[in-house]
Amino acid sequence: MGGIAGIVRFDGVPTDPADVDAMAKALEHRGPDGLGRWHEPQVAFAHRRREVVAGRSRQPIVADDAVLVMDGWLFDHERISLALGVEPAGLGDVHALHATWQRFGAEFGRHVEGEYAVAVWSRSSKVLTLVLDRMGTRPLYWCRIGGQVAFASDLPALLEAPFVPRTLQRETLAEYLSFKTVHAPRTLLKDVQLIEPGSWVQIDADGVRTSTWYEPRFAPEKGSDVVDRLREAVANSVRRRMDGLHSCGLLLSGGLGSTAIATAAKDRFMELPTFTVSFDDDPNPESAFAGRVAHLFDLEHHEVTVDSHGLADAFEDTVRALGHPIARPATVLQLLMARAARDRVRVVLSGDGGDELFGGRMLDGIARRMQAARTWARLPRPLRRTAEALLSRMDRGHALRTPLDHWALEMGMGGDELFGRQARQSLLSDEKLVGEGVRRQVLEPWYEGLDADPIDTVLYGYLRSRLQGVAIPAADRTAAAAGLDVRFPLLDADVLAVAASLPSDAKLVRMGDQLHTRMPLQAMLKGALPAPLLNRPKRGLPKPLGSWLAGPGRLFMESRLQLLKEDPHGLFKPEALEALKLRVVHKETAAGNQLWGLFILDAWLRQVVGRASY
Repeated sequence: MGGIAGIVRFDGVPTDPADVDAMAKALEHRGPDGLGRWHEPQVAFAHRRREVVAGRSRQPIVADDAVLVMDGWLFDHERISLALGVEPAGLGDVHALHATWQRFGAEFGRHVEGEYAVAVWSRSSKVLTLVLDRMGTRPLYWCRIGGQVAFASDLPALLEAPFVPRTLQRETLAEYLSFKTVHAPRTLLKDVQLIEPGSWVQIDADGVRTSTWYEPRFAPEKGSDVVDRLREAVANSVRRRMDGLHSCGLLLSGGLGSTAIATAAKDRFMELPTFTVSFDDDPNPESAFAGRVAHLFDLEHHEVTVDSHGLADAFEDTVRALGHPIARPATVLQLLMARAARDRVRVVLSGDGGDELFGGRMLDGIARRMQAARTWARLPRPLRRTAEALLSRMDRGHALRTPLDHWALEMGMGGDELFGRQARQSLLSDEKLVGEGVRRQVLEPWYEGLDADPIDTVLYGYLRSRLQGVAIPAADRTAAAAGLDVRFPLLDADVLAVAASLPSDAKLVRMGDQLHTRMPLQAMLKGALPAPLLNRPKRGLPKPLGSWLAGPGRLFMESRLQLLKEDPHGLFKPEALEALKLRVVHKETAAGNQLWGLFILDAWLRQVVGRASY
């Protein structure tokens, strides 16, 4: 891991290296072990280095026509070099990246495996290229104002460039309130963009070009070797991400994704210390299951327990670590767990992605609603006509009558929902901010042209929103703030390919009246886990809300609510905030999530935007 930043001037005015130094200073948490700089009159780059592998090449790399910086890693870089006819002896992954760039240019991502954000300046053609890996595991923000361009690995660093505005982009507020996040390329700041996963952006004096170089191809295959292929893909992915490391840990949830990683490591005689987090007021703690998995595999296990004071005290640090709002309550716990893990390791593996690739618990209710729509479509037309009038007056009537090939888009399926349209209408002071149809506007570009069946379509929506928009950035940014490098074995290209080759009936299996999800991972782990651990429903990270805000966290809630009500940007109706508080006092979990999302937004506005005009 590390951090990258830079400024390019296409207007003929020299860059001030001090501006990029300030950006690099803001990235010190991502790379505290070294600083590399390079500049010429109109361009300045900086790279922050986190030392987890000895002898890695210092950056920026200046070779031939290209100046290159990378946050992240290329895996199997010696194989990449050999494939390109380059002698790998003594060369690291950054030099392999440069060789791949020379051969393939901005499309180099198709030919490498890694987790990275890359910036390349072509000195002769005067073109800046920004590239993100397939799944967007590393953030990269950028802004162009006139002839000035800046980029950085996180938003606070980008804002150190003097020309980048701190102006709230009110039009994207509805997206945040609906999905818990704002999806790339959009952000909550005017003129600030985020590179999309699997994409590149090229900027020169004449304008901006963008392209998506990676899109999943769902090609279901029937075959009996799926478990073996998945086991091999996960094993190779874990090997790649641990190659050359002296110490590495695992964020163990007790769920199937992180357990599959632990199994793959154990099979190769690599024993990972494991870390899990619990909240001491959680009535249904998940951490005990993680402890049982660690005990079964005879792994060194560390449980981080967070109390009310720890949760409240880490709130502002968490907002600062995220850099851009994510309305996920568990991010505070992620930061505290990462801090504890950093005392023992410098790299951790995360099991994020299992639900979105192989069918998570969210599929249960969705699949039942789809089955109802399928049954409706099979009814004789006269019978359907008779029931139409009645169904048109029912809330679920639209879901029942919608054809399955349009079902996910029409139902707004793909990612969590924080505030629905009516809730946003009750909350927001300006009707224009409600964002009528915002879910469709976000989802439609993802689903357009997607060749997938209804189940895989829904899973892809969750992958783009909940995984790429929430889980990955939350894991990356909390780990970086704590001084860790986090890697994602289940997001390896080979694992993605296996997941895309599985038919939906391999991910969601009906047994009698029961629907069973994540079946490929269950089959992979059969024999490694006892049935109670293998078949239990997953709850995920603890959510310290609901009864906590109304009980031990009441003082925290009251103090944050008082700040929220100050509302310097005039976004909310005061009576709506008070009504939300009353629902929280009555221990409504949904209301707790909503209020938490507003607290995150308010704290970020205070840290980043301040009282600037909008």
